[in-house]
Amino acid sequence: PKLGASFYQAQTQAGAPPVIAPNFYWDFGKQSPRGPGKDAAIFSNCDRLDLFINGQKHATLTPDTQRYPHLRHAPFFADLDLDGGAHPELRIDGFMGNRLALSRSFSPDPSQDQLFFEADDKELLADGSDATRLVFKVVDHFGADRLGAEGEVKFEITGPADLVGDNPFVLADSGGVGAVWVRTKPGATGRVRVTATHSTLGGKSVEIDIRRVES
Repeated sequence: PKLGASFYQAQTQAGAPPVIAPNFYWDFGKQSPRGPGKDAAIFSNCDRLDLFINGQKHATLTPDTQRYPHLRHAPFFADLDLDGGAHPELRIDGFMGNRLALSRSFSPDPSQDQLFFEADDKELLADGSDATRLVFKVVDHFGADRLGAEGEVKFEITGPADLVGDNPFVLADSGGVGAVWVRTKPGATGRVRVTATHSTLGGKSVEIDIRRVES
């Protein structure tokens, strides 16, 4: 995942769903033992962000409209230079006016990481060309992307469709996130089940219904 995309995710029109997109990974590894640093950017379309470290109020942020006056939603900046040895957990609460619009949490503890596996579509047409993408990655126990995720993901498919993509898939070769595709067979209908199994984090499954093409 490219962190620069978080800037664009926040530049929404009025009435759009709330967005909280940090321009950093919540990581305290060898390359960032003190976390994101003193001027960490958070992109959001909220009016105010409240930051909590291990449940304790850390900062209240407002958009930096002075340095970024021409953006629809200016970025927020936080001092997140922290002692990684304390395993600090981050929560960001976003407010629209005085209303809590969105809350996101981030864990530094990789021992609780899990495999994310999800299909873009739950239903396909049995025309032999319809297909959908299945995304997989390693996330923390709150669902936030984990920096530098490694391991191997193997796939098993049952039902009237073909799996298209690397099997097994080495996550380290692609920045910790990847995808395969499920493609239908002409005239073959029914339910497809795909199971992804990570070398250390266990497995997840998705199901897709293949329906006949109406004449």
